[in-house]
Amino acid sequence: LSPETNLRMRSELKLKQLELDAGFSLAVSNVALAEDAGLAVRQAAVVQLRGYVGRHWSIASARYEPGPIPDQDTKGHVRERVFSLLSSNNGKLRTAAAALIAAMARYDWPDEWPQLFPQLVELLRSGTQDQTHSAMRVFSEWVNSDMSEQHMEQIGTLLPELRRIFVSAGGYATSTRAMAVRVFSDCIEIISNMSAAQNTFVDAHAPPILKEWMEPILEIFKQPVANDGANTNISLKAECVKAVVRATQGIPKHMVPYNSAVLETLWLQLCDIQEPFLHAFVYENSEHNESATNLLVAYEEDGEAYSIDNYLLGIFEWLSNAADTRSMHRFFVSKAEGSGKIGPTQFLSRLVSSLMSYAQITAEMLEDWADDMDLFVADEDEEGYRFNVRVSVQELLKVLDASFPAALTKALSSAAQEQSQVAKQWRLEQNVNWWLASEAILWVIGTVSSGIIEQQESSKSDTPLIELGALFDTDVWPLAQSSQYPFGQGRAFIFASSFARMLPAGIAAAFLDACAKAVADTQLHPAVRLSAVRAIGNFSRHLPADT
Repeated sequence: LSPETNLRMRSELKLKQLELDAGFSLAVSNVALAEDAGLAVRQAAVVQLRGYVGRHWSIASARYEPGPIPDQDTKGHVRERVFSLLSSNNGKLRTAAAALIAAMARYDWPDEWPQLFPQLVELLRSGTQDQTHSAMRVFSEWVNSDMSEQHMEQIGTLLPELRRIFVSAGGYATSTRAMAVRVFSDCIEIISNMSAAQNTFVDAHAPPILKEWMEPILEIFKQPVANDGANTNISLKAECVKAVVRATQGIPKHMVPYNSAVLETLWLQLCDIQEPFLHAFVYENSEHNESATNLLVAYEEDGEAYSIDNYLLGIFEWLSNAADTRSMHRFFVSKAEGSGKIGPTQFLSRLVSSLMSYAQITAEMLEDWADDMDLFVADEDEEGYRFNVRVSVQELLKVLDASFPAALTKALSSAAQEQSQVAKQWRLEQNVNWWLASEAILWVIGTVSSGIIEQQESSKSDTPLIELGALFDTDVWPLAQSSQYPFGQGRAFIFASSFARMLPAGIAAAFLDACAKAVADTQLHPAVRLSAVRAIGNFSRHLPADT
């Protein structure tokens, strides 16, 4: 713990040497329990012991290092001491102990530590709130990494306790209830892994389990987002939607009875969250920024910050699954009376309009890009490594395009007209956020530009599927001429290049020339020049060589 690097390194080396002593684990566990040792030292002891477990507790460990393995008597004493830390009055010590117990369980349960599972379940049933939370932490690591279909008896015992904690709104902290849902989600994955080999078992047990859980989960979805001090439901909602996604992917036929209710509630949530999301994360200058941020960013009992982002990512992932599920297609597309042509439902049209709002560049992204242009390049890459709301929207759009290309294009066309009018009005009112709205419109349509072009070129009609002329008037030209918004200006170049084959030759040539000049102009913002380079690549693929 010393701030002196050399002293700390010598101490760490000495501890590594002492690990080869047969009594090391017992001695360190005694330090962890010593009240007079100080919290920092006790925490360090638990962390040290967790590393030791990985290196010397069992030859089954992938990190095992040659040396003496503690005998069963020593292990028993160490386990007893560590388990007692789950009742500590210090949250950080309890958390560290929970992680250590999960690590030990990997090697010792059930053969050497058979009482562990019933002891943890008993803490769930009759322990204090802190003890329950600590036991839940053990299960959250243990079930996810080390339990399987071989442990269905234990899972059957655990599930009722998890549900009881989940539905006890006044009895447990939100973080504990959210963790109960997380462990339930892990149990669902174990059950889904049995589908191929033990389909009869899954068919018999999945429906009653879902019946017990889906009703309270839907009730959580129906609740408005709440965040008033200790009463926040953001993390609980996020865990619920992850559980539903996992169930939909793992045991899809058993989720069919609940899909329409899930769609209805999650869609209402998207609508309710949209405006606060924009004010909290996109429009920093909004007069509602502070109140929206206070609503959508929570600090729970354990001091951890929870943003609405994880909930939104789960909703968009569930919608992607729904769009890829045949029984759900009726919610996205319908046949027009008379012509019989497939078109977007009202829901799909409204969803696409909403996606254009959620796709807007956040203030945090702008700050990140300003500090590091490599991040901008990575985020613009379809294989970018940062997953956020905008990328989640992109993934959903790709699924919608693959499932309902014609209907999506119609929905995009109507949504673009609606959103472009808003952006135009803001621009006339000198609202500085106009460019964010326009950029998002172009980004969303550009995401599926290849599909739109293919549809247009295979269409027997000369009527444009997307009114590019109107888009250029309301969004592309204004952005292209706004050097004060470089990320918007760059988007205009990329959008024009993506639809080069559908543009009049003169306009395409003018944009290509503008991109070439932008690349050569060292005074321009790097984002504009980088976007121009990308646009030139698009033009070179889509235009004749003599353009």
